[in-house]
Amino acid sequence: MQLYIQQMSQVERPVLAIDHTAWLRPHAPTLKERTYEHQPTALPHGIPVGIGQGYSTIAWIPSTIGSWALPLRHERITSWENPMAKGAEQLAQVCEYLQNRPIALFDSEYGCAPLIKATAAIAADK
Repeated sequence: MQLYIQQMSQVERPVLAIDHTAWLRPHAPTLKERTYEHQPTALPHGIPVGIGQGYSTIAWIPSTIGSWALPLRHERITSWENPMAKGAEQLAQVCEYLQNRPIALFDSEYGCAPLIKATAAIAADK
């Protein structure tokens, strides 16, 4: 992450993307901390929810040309966390090291008041 942060410091407004991804593990009953995860693609029986683990990724999108995304942090969302709190925490961790305020892009799942509340709470603690 530190190498990317050094390069991001040269950019006027770095673009960061945050996303929650479900890694379904329905046939792994002994896997610890499995949670119910939304899956936008069709699953058996037409139910858009599966069992597995959720992960939150914050990535730097280095340019407007191409499709590169350089992951800064990729962490599992535990059963006592939620995607909004994890995304806000990751954003705060990265912003600590940035000289310029980034533009943050979120999936539609994050378009709600709990993300703003979580981000504000983390900013108030620092």
